Amino acid sequence: MTILLPVSVQAEVKFQLLPRQNVIANQSFPLTFRLTLENESTRDITMPKAPELEGCRLLSGPNSTSSQQQETYINGKRTSLVIIDLTCVYRARSEGKVTVPPVSINVGGKTYSSNSSSFEILPPDSDPSAGNYGNGRPSGNTPGASATGTTAANSTASAKDFFVRVFFSKSSVYEQEGVIAITKLYRPASHKFSLNLEAVPRTPVYEGFLSEDLEANPEGQIENYNGKNYITYELSRVLLFPQKAGELKVTSGVYTLKIREQTGTMSMGWFGTATYDDYSYTTPMTTATLHVKALPEPRPADFCGAVGSFSLESSLSPEILRTNESATYSLIFKGSGNVKYLTVPTVEFPVTFDKYSAKTDVNARVSGQTYAGTYRVDYPLVPQEMGNYAIPAQTFSYFNLQTGHYETLSTETFDVKVERGSTVSVASEQKAIDAEMNDIVHIHSLPSTIARTPDTIFGRWWYWSLWGLVFISLVIAVIAYRRYIRLSSDVTGRKEAKAGRVAEKRLKSAAACMKNHDSQKFYTELASALKGYISDKLAMPQSQLISAAISEKLARAGVGEQTITSVLDVLDQCEMARFTPSDSEKAMQDLYTQASVAVKEIEEAKKHK
Repeated sequence: MTILLPVSVQAEVKFQLLPRQNVIANQSFPLTFRLTLENESTRDITMPKAPELEGCRLLSGPNSTSSQQQETYINGKRTSLVIIDLTCVYRARSEGKVTVPPVSINVGGKTYSSNSSSFEILPPDSDPSAGNYGNGRPSGNTPGASATGTTAANSTASAKDFFVRVFFSKSSVYEQEGVIAITKLYRPASHKFSLNLEAVPRTPVYEGFLSEDLEANPEGQIENYNGKNYITYELSRVLLFPQKAGELKVTSGVYTLKIREQTGTMSMGWFGTATYDDYSYTTPMTTATLHVKALPEPRPADFCGAVGSFSLESSLSPEILRTNESATYSLIFKGSGNVKYLTVPTVEFPVTFDKYSAKTDVNARVSGQTYAGTYRVDYPLVPQEMGNYAIPAQTFSYFNLQTGHYETLSTETFDVKVERGSTVSVASEQKAIDAEMNDIVHIHSLPSTIARTPDTIFGRWWYWSLWGLVFISLVIAVIAYRRYIRLSSDVTGRKEAKAGRVAEKRLKSAAACMKNHDSQKFYTELASALKGYISDKLAMPQSQLISAAISEKLARAGVGEQTITSVLDVLDQCEMARFTPSDSEKAMQDLYTQASVAVKEIEEAKKHK
């Protein structure tokens, strides 16, 4: 018979302060400490002393407000878990930042301390009537907003009850410097609401930036804005890297909210039930402006586009090189900044080394308001001749945000010896033979005594003329074939050459939609035709088809300002028509004609260029 006896396990005690949101002055709030006991007795616990908080008055506590206990037996091992919440109630008296110091508790003769934390006491609404919005329903006659109520026709609320605001983590940055754009929804803190995001008619626009979405904080937070207290919710948090200097704008987007507000309590004898008002609200679009400073001029010739703080390492593998065997020269940029968006540096190698396309590997993560990680570039090499060579030291410049100046990184010089490989090219073998065989005397030729034979067909002029034609035909065929191979491999050139014909087909598709009175599909097809033509003709990826980049590329291609303005106008009208499509045949015909003329003018400009 086997007897299972309890086996002791290691005890663990945790004492921590739970996160505390901001509070409003002259209001009461709880401060909760959580004691977690794993395999520890609860008999010998000394209640801690409530901390003294600046600007706050202690009303009660610490009191045990909740307790959880759990015991399990697994294979004769007893484990227990006890969670005890100790709450202190304070009243906020004066506004300002409050720091909660560590609090100590004694458990089983041992002392444990909680973590330190902080929060803010916000001032009450500056206007005594602020927050008193009736039932909190936005007005439907406010420009840029719409609201539809289902009850309580006597609502006199303002559209300012709810609004969306977008702002930057920094007010001014350099080109390629990271900055976070945060979009927040504000709602009054003095009313009880439940909110649901019903739809997003227009998403935020980040024109002129490279962007990456970050995880937004879903928890509501109390914030004092313009003298009023609101509960805020993050709708989006995006890491941005500006691509040009100037005043760049970011829009918040337009959001439709479904709102339920508790407006009172209906008495039902001994009981009561809450009453609610339901309505919808469409927020107006807001804009935030970021001042982007240009990088100092002149930029170093070896500037690789890096902005931040970086270091550089280089390596060569293998250490011993052999002819016709591959090797790899590597550059590794480490640091924080626009790590993901560096340009591949140009490296000089000995002329006897065959070079191939560089390969990049980016390993970066978001750190604060930028990226941190590595940007690795591998250059495949194949040495062709034996001997001693040197891969010279390379220098690369980056812009240091901390000092505000360009700084130079350099690599070491690699002295390498190339030995004979397992397979040597025919040319190399021939050179080696010619160098060694220097003691052979050429055979001396004597006059021939053989009788001259009569002329044959090989002496006829037309015979060699035919061979000449065959040779010329062969040369022409080889040149034509090589040209065909070169054109087939030039994908970008083929797209550019065919861009006009492809645009005509797409425009015909848009014309068919116009003829069928399908306005929404017409604008979509027209925008796709124009964007596809610009992408193919100017060798621009679809992801870079923003107004500034299109304007710059067209200007470089020799296109006139009037044509550039016409192209951007067509794209803008097609974009606006996605939300407010026009069924006017004349409007569609005019826009179609404008797009067709713009394509023809760009074709002419490219030919002259």
